[in-house]
Amino acid sequence: MPLTEAQLGQLLASDAYLRERLRPRLRDFNHLCFADLLAVVEPFAKSLPAGAAVFDYGCGGAPYEPLFSHCGRYVRADIVPGPRVQVQLPANGLTDEAEGTYDAILSSQVLEHVPDPLAYLRECRRILRPGGEVLATTHGLFEEHGCPYDFQRWTIIGLERDFRAAGLEIVASHKLTTQIRGAIQLNHYFIETLRKPGGGLGWAFLDLLRRIHRNVTRPVANWVGDRFASQGVVPGSDPAQVYVGIAIRARRPK
Repeated sequence: MPLTEAQLGQLLASDAYLRERLRPRLRDFNHLCFADLLAVVEPFAKSLPAGAAVFDYGCGGAPYEPLFSHCGRYVRADIVPGPRVQVQLPANGLTDEAEGTYDAILSSQVLEHVPDPLAYLRECRRILRPGGEVLATTHGLFEEHGCPYDFQRWTIIGLERDFRAAGLEIVASHKLTTQIRGAIQLNHYFIETLRKPGGGLGWAFLDLLRRIHRNVTRPVANWVGDRFASQGVVPGSDPAQVYVGIAIRARRPK
């Protein structure tokens, strides 16, 4: 059954949810994805000046807030209520913030859940000060995951186009979890589909394989993936055709 909003809010603020993103472990299903996300969010946070005002737009449990501890103001906003949400957004996802309020916006794994991404990106531009920057991460190849809904996926070129259409200047774009790392991550999804839907020795065997993968081969596969760390974050222009995530850093023109 789908989670209620209250249950979803509690899940997004849970210790396990926060730990996986800030301290990914080899046994984690999304170890490679979360390590690569951290590799783009952390430098963005460090680049901001002390005292900067930051808007976490679709914060969930705001897992990356500790990286912005030097900033003067960190506002957590989401349409789903939860223990970590300061500003409850309406269903359309737009804000009541004054124009030009923020030095930076973090949008981590949000765009795929937004019914109208272009309106969301235009709102980012509106509430940024001139010269202010947004870092947005979302998915290329990834499983469907309602939170509470899941609407779309992008290619790097498609997302760059949408940022420009919203009036934002692209500073840098990246493909995340690419090539071998991406193939390992996608294999995790495949193995997880080996669930036992009914009786029979065949399905029992497949279910056993899934359990072995969770406890033995998944950590080993993630360790192998970590040997290809250079494939974690590559420029958007890189020829890699398999990439699990996308990150774009853009600014409001001065």
